[in-house]
Amino acid sequence: MSASSSRRFRTAKRIQAKAVELAIRDGLTNTTTEAIARESGISTRTFFNYYPYKEAAIMGPPPDYPAEAAEQFVAAKGRLIDDLNVFIAAHLRRFLDERQMVKHIFELALTDAKLIALRNSAILARRSQMHELLARRMPSVDEVQIEILSSAIIAATNKATKDWANGQIDDFTAAALKNIQAILPSADLLNKQSR
Repeated sequence: MSASSSRRFRTAKRIQAKAVELAIRDGLTNTTTEAIARESGISTRTFFNYYPYKEAAIMGPPPDYPAEAAEQFVAAKGRLIDDLNVFIAAHLRRFLDERQMVKHIFELALTDAKLIALRNSAILARRSQMHELLARRMPSVDEVQIEILSSAIIAATNKATKDWANGQIDDFTAAALKNIQAILPSADLLNKQSR
């Protein structure tokens, strides 16, 4: 990440933190882009250089996978599950100091359709990214299997994110990796009778 893109990312995160703080304190309806900009120490015009509206600011910059870790994952030659664990751990480490903010985002999304839609869109974008990485790593694997596996990985990490944000678990990374380990036995359920 270049110095300017790193600076831009930090500013985007600062705006997000202020947006979430104001929405929790004053309510989402009473939170304005002007107030977010003022609290962030920027102009309203600058705010719009980062986010198109307040809900987008609350969701923050897209939680894309770290580029360097993604390329290492694609190029790695070990067992997929082991390399995936390293990759997901690198991804999640970036959010460990944002637990309270993530919790607040979940709370706000419970009452706002736009936030729910933005969250769902972010999940779909990550699933698409995971699909692309898996396809690049395993170009000869059937497309359907890649799609199913990428969906399962995203579901596993999303479950860990919710549990961590809600205080049900303390070790975010360990929970995500445990959930990923559960993909194979979960698939085995398809061979079992329901009763």
